[in-house]
Amino acid sequence: MSALADLHITSFDIVFAKEGHVLLRYSAEGSHCGEPHKGIEPSGRKAKWHAAAIFEVRDGKVYSFTKEWDKLHMWKQLGWMKGDEYA
Repeated sequence: MSALADLHITSFDIVFAKEGHVLLRYSAEGSHCGEPHKGIEPSGRKAKWHAAAIFEVRDGKVYSFTKEWDKLHMWKQLGWMKGDEYA
């Protein structure tokens, strides 16, 4: 995520690891200090959010993954939303 150049994971838990799949729950934070986001110049505003990712592991390597998080919550904190509309 090039718009959040200082993005980092603040905590994580492995919820389960079974039959080649791992579910990871984590918290992250960062500020809009990197690239512009859809024409919105960096503002330095900070955001914190929670997310989950499911990894498929084959032969000890990550084969694929999917993640879910509340993007709108993050976007509101960063000022990328105007009211309930995307800026």
